[in-house]
Amino acid sequence: MTTKPQAATIPPHFLEWLVASRRMLLDGMEQGRQVRDFPAHLPVIATWSAVGRHPVNLSIKGIGLVPRDDLMEDFTRECERVFDRAQETDWARSLPERIDTLRRLYADVRHFEPSLLGGLEIFEGRTLQNLKSNSYASLLFMGMLPRPGRVSYISFQVNAEVEILASADPRYRFLLAARRLFEYDRFHLPQVEYPKAYAFRVIEVLDKSPFIKTVG
Repeated sequence: MTTKPQAATIPPHFLEWLVASRRMLLDGMEQGRQVRDFPAHLPVIATWSAVGRHPVNLSIKGIGLVPRDDLMEDFTRECERVFDRAQETDWARSLPERIDTLRRLYADVRHFEPSLLGGLEIFEGRTLQNLKSNSYASLLFMGMLPRPGRVSYISFQVNAEVEILASADPRYRFLLAARRLFEYDRFHLPQVEYPKAYAFRVIEVLDKSPFIKTVG
């Protein structure tokens, strides 16, 4: 009988980078800066097939943080309410309210479940097919730290067990509500539907951050 791996948590400095990067994104949007990249949201995801000469499939998907269970319903409902109001009025003029909604969520790293990440599935391609037969995946994040006077990078790998979520799952509902707050802004490709979502249960986190190698 195979023993199910124990859940782990994302170390605080990595979790803080994921949260702080989103705060910086919201600040930039508020100041009118165009969103050009968002590495904290777009890791490379590796999944595995049982067949083929190249069994590893790599893709880039939008992956985010998931609130704690006791906070998820309230944040989900607020995102849904703001989205509905934005559709009924003027989408562009609703931007400050949409930003403030997520700013409240990202105001405190303790709002999030540190052993869980989540993301929506749009295209139902090889990633989904692989995960149906092998529920384990690895995510690789890489970005830069805003440190004055020098270049500093952060990178880490999250090894996880993946649960495929249907639309009735509360985690799916949150992920969809958070995505829709910026669905029609210029940096997104608006989608017709999101058939599935993923919950990544963290098993292991590996520090991949580059450093200056010294001799001796």
